[in-house]
Amino acid sequence: MSFVNDIAGGVALKSVETLDKSAPQIDTTVKIGANPFTNVTAEITQPHELKHVDTIDKSAPAIDANVHIKENQHNALLQEIAAKTSFSE
Repeated sequence: MSFVNDIAGGVALKSVETLDKSAPQIDTTVKIGANPFTNVTAEITQPHELKHVDTIDKSAPAIDANVHIKENQHNALLQEIAAKTSFSE
């Protein structure tokens, strides 16, 4: 069982140099300034005077006066299907 002795002894590994490119590539000319979010939050929290706006609400459904809606026949259809399936069993 010499291969077991070879595995237990290990192998001498060669030295390898790697080039790690995982770091973010940021251009050297990029300048990072102060974050303006603190100013924005301070402005948002201050009270503001809102102007009145007149709107025309068109969200309601426009149903013509001549349209007549009939009763839904879904329950009758389900009863008919149930009756036909009970006869076939």
